[in-house]
Amino acid sequence: MFEFALFLLNATIEGRVIDAESRQAVVGCNVYLDGTQFGANVDQDGFYSIERIPEGSYKLVFSMLGYKEQTRTVILKKDSRIRENATLELSPIGLPQVEISGRRTEFENEVTSSSFRINRDAIKRSPAMGEKDLFRTLLTLPGVTFTSDFTTALYVRGGSPDQNLVLLDNMVLYNPFHLGGFFSTFMLDAVDNVEFLTGGFPSRYGNRLSSVLSVESAEPEKFGGYVSSSLLATEGAIWANSGKIGGLATARFTYFDKIIPLFGINFPYQFADIHAIGSWRPTPRTRFETTLFYTRDNLNLGVQDIPLDLGWENYLATARWIQQLRDPWVSKLWLGWTHYNASMHISDLLDQFNSIDDITLKASMTRAAEKSTFEFGAEASAYKFIYKTDADPFAVYNIDGRPLYGAGYVTWRWKPSPLFLFEAGTRFSMYYALYPDTLKDSITDEVLGVDTLIRLDPEPELRLSAKYFLTADDAVNLSLGNYHQNIAMILPQGGRIPTNFWIPVFGRYEPQQSIHFIAGYEHMFKDGSRIRFEPYYKYYPYLLAFNETAINIKDVDESMFEAGKGRSYGADFSVEKLTGKLTGWISYSLGFSRFISDTLEFYTSFDRRHSFNIVANYDLGSKWNVSAKWTFATGMPYAGTLGRVRIYYWDPFYQKWVYNWFTIESDRNTLRFPAYHRLDIGASKTWQFKWGSLTARADVINVYNQKNVMLYYYDMDSEPPVQQAVNMIPIFPSVGLEARF
Repeated sequence: MFEFALFLLNATIEGRVIDAESRQAVVGCNVYLDGTQFGANVDQDGFYSIERIPEGSYKLVFSMLGYKEQTRTVILKKDSRIRENATLELSPIGLPQVEISGRRTEFENEVTSSSFRINRDAIKRSPAMGEKDLFRTLLTLPGVTFTSDFTTALYVRGGSPDQNLVLLDNMVLYNPFHLGGFFSTFMLDAVDNVEFLTGGFPSRYGNRLSSVLSVESAEPEKFGGYVSSSLLATEGAIWANSGKIGGLATARFTYFDKIIPLFGINFPYQFADIHAIGSWRPTPRTRFETTLFYTRDNLNLGVQDIPLDLGWENYLATARWIQQLRDPWVSKLWLGWTHYNASMHISDLLDQFNSIDDITLKASMTRAAEKSTFEFGAEASAYKFIYKTDADPFAVYNIDGRPLYGAGYVTWRWKPSPLFLFEAGTRFSMYYALYPDTLKDSITDEVLGVDTLIRLDPEPELRLSAKYFLTADDAVNLSLGNYHQNIAMILPQGGRIPTNFWIPVFGRYEPQQSIHFIAGYEHMFKDGSRIRFEPYYKYYPYLLAFNETAINIKDVDESMFEAGKGRSYGADFSVEKLTGKLTGWISYSLGFSRFISDTLEFYTSFDRRHSFNIVANYDLGSKWNVSAKWTFATGMPYAGTLGRVRIYYWDPFYQKWVYNWFTIESDRNTLRFPAYHRLDIGASKTWQFKWGSLTARADVINVYNQKNVMLYYYDMDSEPPVQQAVNMIPIFPSVGLEARF
């Protein structure tokens, strides 16, 4: 009772600390009362709170390595609560120090080393095919692999692309890729605070098995903009911020189909992207933000007079309300709508259509104290899935699913001493589905079955992570957790370009499951460089793989997927240096990925044994920058033709012996493509003017023109048939120009 009375009589100082230029939160800034033990650190939203301060006059200090220190005098009375916001400016040599301090803060506060916070400037400095891209950078990180140059789909630690949770402002994006592998849907100046979790992710994330990519839209800065053009695309943006109201709009379109034929590639493909952001701060404690996002892709390709039409669209709209409460709780509320549709048409052979409508409401409450952080939240989603396939004359699939999904979670992070960091969380979700399933024979048009499918799946999940600091610069960590996923992608095992057709779990199929076991070691150098080593093991108690050989058209439940188990295991190693003139990273991954059914066991089509990446950037001075990226990876497995034999038989009509050729196929995924390797280089030069800046850049992709194999086919016009290779991207030079104001 005495302590409670003191609490009422004591004062509180709270506020928000931001960067003067970017208007972003200065996370980790030390705010303290000089000469006392009272102080606090700024959280990820920029807020701080110092409580139980006796009345009196104090000197309040805002201190962050790389920024100019600020001090001010505050006078506190009993039971008063005052607000002191701060806008910090970089010191003359501040930016490198800010990067070092930020990485040190991340090292001391991240429980698992399976977490990467991507620096937007590092992405812009890396070589790329005309455009700097987030997903191309992610592909060079440990534990991440790919299937070809023509897609940026992520395969994380033996998981397929549908096992990755991709969020934009906490709302799901179902297809954040463009064809060709040159771009993702994210334009860099419209995003910030990119977090990539390759495993062991906390309880606030769910409904995926492998990884999380969380992308937050950038907060609009002061008035500015840019226009950028390369051989492949043109994009531009404009933004403004008055302090209380801000906005940003950016757009991009491609003329890909006009340029790529010059390099001997027929690829009639177009896309467009739009990303708009609005923010309003009616009070220093309240923030409202909105995001609008749209992408469109279309490919019209004719192969041997057979037309192929493939296209998809993403729509996303979200509103966020962030409120700093008292004592010092922060509440967040999200309401969002996502729509995705995709279609594929191949002459009279195949019509395929997929659409998803997703309305989601999320809420969270967080209380950050000196030694512990407590967070709880909930989410609810209503979906509408439509999937139709007409593969005449074989089958018609018509799935119309309207499932509901709800989840609640609790996370507690505790740092009892400078040597130990612990995080525990639990998540409980419920999946409910009620929808009709109709199947008919397209030859007779006879309805083979109509049924109502009902699912109700409770899904408890546990997440645990711990980190122990051996020294101030060395730490070991351990993470484990179980995960569920209630949707699946119709992705052929041998598919080199994901089709991204989604359906919910239905019928006899169960929600997919995975269990993560991760250990790790980290060493942090004084200059902010870091070494990471992380072995992992993922077990899939229940896994769905698209059944490529299904011939049973009478029961979609029995034919669409092959249910089984799986396991993936390996180790990731990386060395990162993100400060100084020479920056970059080296990553190596050893991985195994296997699928196990009742009848067979095989390596998945994305089982890549070894992956090695070197990414380097060098600041030459005078606004010159050069970069290089080299990738080596063992070939992916595939099932192929081993040979052919003649089978003779007696033809009673011609009264003679005749023969047919029969091919001998390998077992599933027992062959491998040749090893993949490629060198990319780039250079840029920036000129400063009174009105802004101008940057010219040049890149060369696949410098030594390595012929990396994407797939094999046989030329049947030759005798004997000759195996031919379809190669990936050849040598490809690109130039671009960007003007900023």
